[in-house]
Amino acid sequence: MQSLLRFGSVLITAAVFLSGCASFDKLSEGGVEMAQVPVTESPSGKTYPGKFIWHDLLTPDPLAAGKFYEELFGWQIDYQGKYAVVRNNGKLIAGILQVERADGSARDGVWIPSISVADVDAAASRVTANGGTILKGPLDMDQRGRAVLISDPQRADLVLLNAKGGDPVDDEAEIGDWLWNEIWTNDPDSIEEFYQAVLGYDEVSLGEAYDIFIHDGKWRAGVRVVKNVREHMLWVPVVRVADPEATAQRVSELGGVVWVAPDEAPSNGDTALIGDTTGALLLIQRWPPQESLLKSIGGQ
Repeated sequence: MQSLLRFGSVLITAAVFLSGCASFDKLSEGGVEMAQVPVTESPSGKTYPGKFIWHDLLTPDPLAAGKFYEELFGWQIDYQGKYAVVRNNGKLIAGILQVERADGSARDGVWIPSISVADVDAAASRVTANGGTILKGPLDMDQRGRAVLISDPQRADLVLLNAKGGDPVDDEAEIGDWLWNEIWTNDPDSIEEFYQAVLGYDEVSLGEAYDIFIHDGKWRAGVRVVKNVREHMLWVPVVRVADPEATAQRVSELGGVVWVAPDEAPSNGDTALIGDTTGALLLIQRWPPQESLLKSIGGQ
């Protein structure tokens, strides 16, 4: 995976998203439904600190967003009251929650990741000790586990979760699965110190404008340097696709936005930056890269 997401330091119009993100301050909305949904139906019985084990889409229009993802990735979505459960090929992968601003106005959608920790309360203490903020919790979420919603020092929101029964096992991402996650930051040194202290990443592999968090030899997340942005930073998830160009074209047809097309990205057409119909930002990625596929076919 040494070449995964070498997307470079692409300075796109990310400020539109980053300045518009609001904190996930309504975790209690749909909380009953959320609590009843585990992150996996095949728990490993083990905790893998620093691993991304779930994603929730906060959006003003769950039905519109859900239809977009069903058509784009073939996800199956089960709407359960205020909370919708998302599957890829029958496997639990995410949830969708309707969220509006405190004044009742709509807000852009945003994906909020859940990251595995062995001890939620201890991790919460490390958050505040290292300049982060507790937004909600810690609290017990029935079938999901014990969780705390936090904001890091650069105001990127995420959930720290000790999953009931253990995390999903490490396995290769299928087409339509979450492939990777990366945090966008204009201050990589301080944010890397924060996550090493809070999540226990024991190594950071340094690259050119892109670093990688590692725990026990496993790559867990990326750190992308995005300059000239002064507001909220955020975590950006990545979905594995077979054909980024065809997928990006479909995004436009479905009413989403292609912010960086595959042929505009410094990755030989393997990656694209897109937004769904409610403004949530994510990357799509071919894995392995096309260059690797060509070498494999050519026997090189």
